[in-house]
Amino acid sequence: MILTPLSIFPANAVTCAGGLSPRLHFTLLVPTSNPARRAWAAIVQNSLQCVGFDVSRQEFPFSPDIFARALAPPPNIVGKTYDQGGFDILFVGYNLVIDPDPFQLYDSSQFASLGGQNYYLWNNTQNDQLGRQIDATLDHNARLNLVNQWQQLAYDQLPSIPLLYTHEIVAFDSDYSNAQSIFSVYHAPAWPPIEHLANSTTSSKFILAQTGQAPGEGVVPELSTSYYDLAISGEIFSPLALRNDTIFKTMIPDLAKGTPTVPGWSVASDNKTWTVNIRPGVNWQDGQPFTATDVKFTYDVYQNATLGSNTSALIQSVIGGKNNVVVTNSTQVVFHLPKPYAYFVQNILNAAELPAHILNQTAFYSQLGGKIDYSKIGNSLFNRPDIGVGGVLPVGTGPYIWSSWDAATTTAHLVKNNNYYDFNDWGKSALVAKNQFGVKDYYVKTIIGSDAAITALSNHEVDYLDGQYHLETQQNFLTSWGPNRETNYDAFGVQEMGVNMMHPILGTGVGTPYAQQYPGNLTAAANAAKWIRQAISYATPRTQIISGLLNGAGVEAITTPIVGNWHTGQSVMEGFNTALQPYPYDLAKAAQLLQQAGYTQIAAPASFFDLYGIYLVSAVVIAAVAVAAVYLLRVRGRPMQTQGSTTTSAPLPPTTTPP
Repeated sequence: MILTPLSIFPANAVTCAGGLSPRLHFTLLVPTSNPARRAWAAIVQNSLQCVGFDVSRQEFPFSPDIFARALAPPPNIVGKTYDQGGFDILFVGYNLVIDPDPFQLYDSSQFASLGGQNYYLWNNTQNDQLGRQIDATLDHNARLNLVNQWQQLAYDQLPSIPLLYTHEIVAFDSDYSNAQSIFSVYHAPAWPPIEHLANSTTSSKFILAQTGQAPGEGVVPELSTSYYDLAISGEIFSPLALRNDTIFKTMIPDLAKGTPTVPGWSVASDNKTWTVNIRPGVNWQDGQPFTATDVKFTYDVYQNATLGSNTSALIQSVIGGKNNVVVTNSTQVVFHLPKPYAYFVQNILNAAELPAHILNQTAFYSQLGGKIDYSKIGNSLFNRPDIGVGGVLPVGTGPYIWSSWDAATTTAHLVKNNNYYDFNDWGKSALVAKNQFGVKDYYVKTIIGSDAAITALSNHEVDYLDGQYHLETQQNFLTSWGPNRETNYDAFGVQEMGVNMMHPILGTGVGTPYAQQYPGNLTAAANAAKWIRQAISYATPRTQIISGLLNGAGVEAITTPIVGNWHTGQSVMEGFNTALQPYPYDLAKAAQLLQQAGYTQIAAPASFFDLYGIYLVSAVVIAAVAVAAVYLLRVRGRPMQTQGSTTTSAPLPPTTTPP
């Protein structure tokens, strides 16, 4: 591997503490998938140690370790500390949806154990009230005002400690003339855009390289939260409504009837009764007609606990049960919601529609106590066409059809759906009229490591390198590759440190010295924990990480899930609170907050830090930033990587390869 030159840059010239009294120990849990993230985790660890925290760092693959400890823990692990089998602080990244909806990420009804994505177990009354108000407020400006208030609360409370908003760079080498504009306009969450590529005179195949395997969790979107799986599932399945792009960001009808100006859905005056008209003449890829029965089946099975969906809690809370989805005729479905929901089109009608005539068969379920068990779908060929057992291969209504899986090259092959239906702008006729829909054979290939991926691209073995290769760390390659074969954009993504909000020190605060001065006072305990989280945030050198590790690609983050650029005041996502700024790097302020919580710094003997201050070493930035940033799609994504584990708590990051 090619290493970048050793880069050492000073942070604050301070004298580091020798520890805290009483001792304050916790563990940073770091996925092994992303060398850049592993590097900044080591940098953050060193800075926290300088403040006096007794911090260790443990590195594991997402599957099974991170999932089992933090993202999908068994009931006996939920809320436990790292030493008890759970987690303290998790370094992780997320690809986000476009709309600012904190409910599904932080509401107390959305714990992972309940089928939701509140992985950090934040249970805060004010958060619940604001999040639920946001979802129920239909007036746009009033809703964004509430989003601003929620962001202020999250900024103060820090259930997760955001590091940076991501800026992605992708590279391509294909015969598709519009590739640069297409990949600028269509990226996560409007992903993938293969059908929009223009016809080629020399090639009709397109090979997309990803650092994470697809299928990883599966191709059924309701069963996968993997960003990488979207490269396949997004082309096989279709929703009732889709996001047109990442520029205008409007929702347009897909399987729902209508046009962007006159969509095929409407809501009654009660703001709870939604009528959705189905586009006529659409067939599944096996030739069977798509009808309202498929729509009802999709939302019924999505809410069925036996399916095992990790995003079912939101659907269940919004729809309120299968009896609330009613088929009125073959081309119409009515949703009777228990209460108004502002993001109904964005977050409910965007679900991938599933074929009832295939999945509602006895081959996929068994009668258990009179209840249908759909758990077999997850391990079937329909969801895992690479390794599944039983059933048929996946069938959708989308522009590409599953063809085959090559285990030797970890490559999925999809073929063009010549019977793809027509609809405004995105349908078959509209695409052909624009000289698009030129890819006949679409391949998704797993290449682990940016060295290997860049070599494959340079040798014309693949056509596109996904944004998760973190090409911003590969300046020599980008310079030689040239601007005409790459594009970059502010992504809907964030990297952060998620805090176990049931941790007795970091979360509830009941184990802090301050709380022990006020026995039984949960407010005092919560304040102490908040001060500690704020101290961690002040001790996080965001600017140095972005400039030193990522060559300036990124913006210091304020909260998740709302993204924007505080430097320019630009909101990447609506509702971004431009009055807020990220926590500055301030070790003195961190020490002050720790003292408020009852922790006193212990003087350290003369050391490297006393002589030189904190120096952050970024030699761990490898020109192959290997397995790329594995992101969780908050609401729609979770990573799947398998690598070995590493344990380290060294005083400085390594200067050769990531731990």
